Amino acid sequence: MLLVGSICINDYVLIAEMLEALEAFMRSLSLGIRPALTCWLIAVAIWDRRRAIIPNWLTLPVMLAAGGVRLYQGHLHVLAVWVLLYMIWRVNIVGGGDAKLLMGLFALFPTYEFALLFSILVLAVSVPMIIARHWGKRPVDLAAAVADRIGQDRLLPTREELETKGRQYAWTFCLPGVVYLWWLW
Repeated sequence: MLLVGSICINDYVLIAEMLEALEAFMRSLSLGIRPALTCWLIAVAIWDRRRAIIPNWLTLPVMLAAGGVRLYQGHLHVLAVWVLLYMIWRVNIVGGGDAKLLMGLFALFPTYEFALLFSILVLAVSVPMIIARHWGKRPVDLAAAVADRIGQDRLLPTREELETKGRQYAWTFCLPGVVYLWWLW
């Protein structure tokens, strides 16, 4: 029996076998996690579409669990993303439920690949919707409306405008999550 430090080679083999078994177990868990997370994302999208609000009980558990695990793993950039999303919520660009959904998504998938896929898909879906919403309006009128908001020092929406004129677009945030979950994760 060869001793390295105070652990023998047999111990290293046993530890390696345990790690392989743990890895196999985690792979089998991912088969159940993917459908569960997909169902969660679909539920969030449907809830937002029907009720125009995403409740805390639907977002906070995933956000806090995934965030806690990622912070424990040393993914400190998750905190920076959360601060950025908090600021985006505070200036009324997205609602609180959307911000918590995004915090959960970026904690679940704290990778550059997810951030890139998210950006591409949200733009690919949102730009045509924005064009359709403003179709038929003259560019001069749109520019005048933007200039008017700037002139009144109201470039960003108010909380009231977000609540009354905001759109239910959580599905555009959920879509990249589902795609990433099944394609790249």
